[in-house]
Amino acid sequence: MQAQPAVHLPPVASTGYLLAQAGGHARRLFGRVLAEFEVSAHHLGVLMALSHLGPTSQQRVSTTIGVDPRNTTPLVDALADRGLLERGPDPQDRRRHLLELTAAGRDLLADLVVASERLEDELLGGLDPDRRAELHRMLLVVLGPASPWARPAGPEPATMDVEDPCPLR
Repeated sequence: MQAQPAVHLPPVASTGYLLAQAGGHARRLFGRVLAEFEVSAHHLGVLMALSHLGPTSQQRVSTTIGVDPRNTTPLVDALADRGLLERGPDPQDRRRHLLELTAAGRDLLADLVVASERLEDELLGGLDPDRRAELHRMLLVVLGPASPWARPAGPEPATMDVEDPCPLR
């Protein structure tokens, strides 16, 4: 068996390692912001999905945010208990309910967007606007189909803007 040559690379030589480090740092900071509003990233996903899609089924929300439907129920229940969304009958199908943001849900989402933008400014302060936009485009390419926002959300056609599917922009 032939010995492998020694590899002496600093961690910063690996793009994957840097992405993992940047993601962990962003997740910690973002978690603190969400905690101030007493929501999780999944709660935020539900709010963003409803803001983007309008009144829609819980199944479509689940698909859009990439969460198993069984796990979406407690998320929706918690948001409904706080008066941030409401369930109502679907006029097209009486067996199904639609979820819709309330005024309080829209207000909270607006506050979360402002807080998220401040955090983004902190994280990306060293980048000018053109480089930020380029980073955003590159991340969309890297995530590609792994991102729930890049997948159609069920039988209804996705209306997400292909250039920038991020609803926080």
